[in-house]
Amino acid sequence: LAKHLGEMKGLPMKLGQLLSYIDDFVPPEHRETYRETLRDLQVRSRPMLWESIEEMMRQDLGALPDEIFDNFDRTPIAAASIGQVYRATLPMDMENEADRGLQVAVKVQYPGIADAIQSDLKNIDSLVRAFQVALPKVDIKQSLLDVSSRVIEECDYAAEMNHQQAFVSAWADNPQMVVPRVIPSLCGPRVLTTEFVEGLRWDEMLAQSTPEQRSEYGLAIFRFVFHSMYVHGRFNGDPHPGNYLFLPEGRVAFLDFGCVQTYDRSSLERFANVRNVAAAGVRGPKFREAAIDAYGLPAEADDEMWAAFEDYLCLCFEPLLAPQPYRYSRDFTSRLANRTMEMKLLVAKKIFKVGIFDTKRPGSVFLHRINFGLNSILAQLGAEADWPAEVDLIYRAAGLEV
Repeated sequence: LAKHLGEMKGLPMKLGQLLSYIDDFVPPEHRETYRETLRDLQVRSRPMLWESIEEMMRQDLGALPDEIFDNFDRTPIAAASIGQVYRATLPMDMENEADRGLQVAVKVQYPGIADAIQSDLKNIDSLVRAFQVALPKVDIKQSLLDVSSRVIEECDYAAEMNHQQAFVSAWADNPQMVVPRVIPSLCGPRVLTTEFVEGLRWDEMLAQSTPEQRSEYGLAIFRFVFHSMYVHGRFNGDPHPGNYLFLPEGRVAFLDFGCVQTYDRSSLERFANVRNVAAAGVRGPKFREAAIDAYGLPAEADDEMWAAFEDYLCLCFEPLLAPQPYRYSRDFTSRLANRTMEMKLLVAKKIFKVGIFDTKRPGSVFLHRINFGLNSILAQLGAEADWPAEVDLIYRAAGLEV
């Protein structure tokens, strides 16, 4: 599976990256083998020919790499689902003094990748059959449809540049969060040039860090995700290990802003309201009303369905409702994965066509990516903190009711 995903790029490879760190459906005795096998998909895949990459840069930037940069290392430092990343040095005659001689990362999109993804979508049933041979218990089709919308977004490097610049501005005054600066003059529709950041990759960090340090990193990631969302209205929807670099003193560098969901004030207030109602111990009609409003759950659900929804949402909020400090664990994400499968079966049984698993709804996308992205990251870190206190600080900074 890993071998073929690494060669296929695009949609299949992106799903492989997702599966590489969301492994709660894998029997515990096989998880380490599973993670080891798929781990390289987070940062590496089979690289493209240099001539193809060179031509892409000529088309987008008007010149060849050796004519633009003082030095351009032709060996990619990362090769993933949408493009490859190279290390280069800016020339000393850059107009902006801060850019002169700067070490940069240059992300170049694979030639024809957008067309390849569209082709994947036309043949999605074939992909589903192939994946289900290896992963029969996973709802692959829905995952592929969700991932496909993400991958199509990520092909728009102009949008990614704008998103990254917004995150740079939002976190400019916080030394704990590092967002690489963008070099707009060296960006194009399929080329993105940013400041190069040196740090430990996920596996390196896990091998060298103490539990206390991993909690510190987890807290930084949690703050970045929710402060960005509630204070700045932007949710970076691709939390996976390959998108982080770990620096000394609990600092984290955040990479890849190709999949960013923006939220208006009204949506954020509705999300906050669900949490506040749950934290107050309120259940029944008031909790139901808040959940429908925030996540677009089906209002026509019967009592059995709503009892299941309520139990599911309370489990989602466990890190905020349990005695504090709370430590994220594989037990939590495993229970969440099992409950999700139970919910899917119940929805199918009652023939509902919309609801919490309709991942095209903004509220449901948010919940889905938190549950199966951020939670998996925090569980692997074993991050421990007083999470409700952190959320309260973020709500106050955003001017939301605590």
